[in-house]
Amino acid sequence: MSEDADSKQAQRETPRPRVMLVEDEFVVSLALKMQLEAVGCEVVGTADNADSAIEMACDLRPDVILMDIGLPGKNGVCATREIMARAPTRIVMVTAYGDERLQQALDAGALLALVKPVLEHQLKQAIMKVSAKPAPESASGETSEA
Repeated sequence: MSEDADSKQAQRETPRPRVMLVEDEFVVSLALKMQLEAVGCEVVGTADNADSAIEMACDLRPDVILMDIGLPGKNGVCATREIMARAPTRIVMVTAYGDERLQQALDAGALLALVKPVLEHQLKQAIMKVSAKPAPESASGETSEA
């Protein structure tokens, strides 16, 4: 088998990370979705506000959530805190801000933060890095994986 064929076979055998995207700006959401798919992720859901994100995280149990900090109403920090309490998930924050909200997001349970505009290779590295970490556990000791 050629090296290309081996690589393609390995890609087929490696499960694609199931990613949920939370972004309130449609154009940014669409661009991030295309980037996620281009780097081999399966986008299992998109939300444009915190309440939808929390509900979807509980229902879909994605491997990773890509979460915008600046959501309308409840922000991404609040959504992260609630998701980690109800359905612990690996969360990567995406932000245009470099202020205290970034540290608040990490304190709430996010594993990494990316600053917009996010480049495709940065997104791929972040997804690979957090996917390699053990799945977070809920307060009751249950893992977030179904």
